[in-house]
Amino acid sequence: MIQCRVAVAARKGGVGKTTIACGVASVLAKQGRQVLVIDLDPQSNAAYALGVDPTAPGTAELLMGNAPDPLEAASGLAVLPGGPNLTGQSVQSLHPEDLADLVKVMPYDAVVLDCPPGNESLERLGLVAAQATLVVTNAHPFAIIGANRVMGLLESYRSRERRGPKQWALILSQVDERRSLDKELPAQLVQRYSDIKHFTVHQDTNLSQAGAQQIPLMDYAPRSRSAAELTTIAQWITETVHD
Repeated sequence: MIQCRVAVAARKGGVGKTTIACGVASVLAKQGRQVLVIDLDPQSNAAYALGVDPTAPGTAELLMGNAPDPLEAASGLAVLPGGPNLTGQSVQSLHPEDLADLVKVMPYDAVVLDCPPGNESLERLGLVAAQATLVVTNAHPFAIIGANRVMGLLESYRSRERRGPKQWALILSQVDERRSLDKELPAQLVQRYSDIKHFTVHQDTNLSQAGAQQIPLMDYAPRSRSAAELTTIAQWITETVHD
């Protein structure tokens, strides 16, 4: 099976990025893949949401040349926690391709890289290591600006034929169509980014509660609306990515 590597990014926090990263990883694992989540967030939110020790050695230690053991969150789903060591100078000064070299030889069918908001050095490590990217936004104007900046960076990589994703999709998250902005925004984004694949993930208490209860989504609510929506996104990833 070809390894697929997907980064999940958003310059603005609070848009549901980590929730989507963990949900997609849970879907891929439930489909029988061996999945690794690499948490690049100093807050280690992905590790927490998947129910593993967020303070355990993880991504920072990997980047510093050690061999931390990924933590098992569920059958087929492992996590390398983030943590404050990611903000250290030795990590921040790494070449953007360093993580890519490490990840490509890992024995996993799928790797989900949860990029942090507001730290471009760590974000670049995740993006360059990926073959595809999910760019997450909600209806907040600042979130849309942040998503546009991520896509601008991805386009610059592709146009210069640099290492990194060749495909990306825009994920509109936390959608509640009772709100006027959420009702109008999808059509506006389709028009503005007509050449980019779009997905919608609706507001769903199952999705937020899975993280709060520290249980992978497909173990917590496999028949929920969000599980179906994330399964569609996972299908796009596996169909799009080629090693």
